[in-house]
Amino acid sequence: MNDLEIRKQIGKNLRFLRTRTFKEVKNKKNKTVIRYIRQEELARNLNITFQQIQKYEKGTNGLSGEKLYKLSKFFEVPMEIFFDQSLIENQNFTKLIKENVQ
Repeated sequence: MNDLEIRKQIGKNLRFLRTRTFKEVKNKKNKTVIRYIRQEELARNLNITFQQIQKYEKGTNGLSGEKLYKLSKFFEVPMEIFFDQSLIENQNFTKLIKENVQ
């Protein structure tokens, strides 16, 4: 794999994990609902902009080792999962992350 292919693979797996990781939040009617992690929320956790998350997911920009490490801790997966070409076919991530929602 060349650099671009690696960045695209990491980005595809990042998006896959983000859209299959769920958390409980309060909606406008103050009811608890479960929804996936948004780019804005993930960006806030990494202290970057959501536009940067978009660039990572598209493979436009590459992730540093530090960011990969933080993402692996956030999603509670090994770093190697971001390089796995068969992640989408073999895994069913429906992890629930609970946070205090104000």
